[in-house]
Amino acid sequence: MDKLLIIVPAFNEEESIIRVIEEVKNVGLSNDLVVINDCSTDKTEELIRNLEINIVSHPVNLGAGAAIQTGLKYAQINNYDLMVVVDGDGQHDPKEIPKMVVALKENLADVAVGSRFLTNGQSGKQKIHWARQIGIKIFSVLLSLIVRSKITDTTSGFRAFNKRAIKFLAHEMPADFPDADMLLSLIFAGFKIIEVPVNMRERIGGRSMYSGLRSVYYPFKLTIAILAVLLKSFLERRK
Repeated sequence: MDKLLIIVPAFNEEESIIRVIEEVKNVGLSNDLVVINDCSTDKTEELIRNLEINIVSHPVNLGAGAAIQTGLKYAQINNYDLMVVVDGDGQHDPKEIPKMVVALKENLADVAVGSRFLTNGQSGKQKIHWARQIGIKIFSVLLSLIVRSKITDTTSGFRAFNKRAIKFLAHEMPADFPDADMLLSLIFAGFKIIEVPVNMRERIGGRSMYSGLRSVYYPFKLTIAILAVLLKSFLERRK
C-alpha cells in the first residue's frame, strides 16, 4: 500500500485551520498529516499545536511555493510515495482527495490537478477575483498551446504528486506563486499531468494571498515566470 502524506500550507488561517484538519481526518485516507505554517502572525500555530498535529514552521514568511516545497522535502526525507496539498483556507474539499489519488494510480500520471472547470467539476460558491479569472483563462490557453494538450485550471493549488514528482519538485519549486510555471516545468521534464474535476468552495475566513495589490501583481509575475521556464528549457535543449 502506498504511503500517503497530506500537507496543509497555512498562513494566518486561524478561522479555518481547525475545520480543515478535521475534514482531512474524516476522509480517513491517511493519518499522516503535516501543517506547514508559513510564519503566521495570528493564532494558527497555537491552534495546531493544541490539536497535537505535526507542524513545520518557517521562521519567516516565505510564500506559498516555499511552503509547498517544505512539504515536498518532508515527503522525500520520510520516503512517502504520494503527497496531496490541501490549502489551509478551506477552499479545497478534502472529500475529493481519494479521487485524486485514484487518478494518479489508474492513469499512471505523476501529478493530479484538481480542476474547477472540467465538465464534471463544480466551482461551488467560490468567488474568483477578476484579475485571477483573467490570468486563469490566459495562462490556460497559453499552456495548452505550448504543451499541445488542454489544461483548464493552471492556478489550482489542489494537487497530488507521486514519488518521482516529489523528488523533482523538492529541488525545482517556484518560490512565489507555484501555478502555471510549475506545471510547465513538470511537463518539460517529462512528467505526466492529469486534471481531475473537483468541487471548490469559498474560503472560510482570512484574506486571500491574491487580494489587494497582489491581484494586480499576480498576472505579471506569472507571465515572467513562464517566460523564465521557457528560456531555461530552450537553453537546456541547446546544450
